[in-house]
Amino acid sequence: MNQFTQRELLYLEDFLKTEQLAYKSMGFLADQCTDQAVKQLCQNCAQTHKQNYQTMVKHLSSGTLQ
Repeated sequence: MNQFTQRELLYLEDFLKTEQLAYKSMGFLADQCTDQAVKQLCQNCAQTHKQNYQTMVKHLSSGTLQ
């Protein structure tokens, strides 16, 4: 695995927390929506943030970050 500085690790941690909060929040909002267009937009946004989170976790755990 790559060696990261303490600052880089803090940035990665912040990124992961932000993406996780974004996908959970957008999922919650989607559940609350009655307008189907807005609901779909929130679901799409939640899915994008969840994929970002999962991709970063995958790269971090496999050591493939450059």
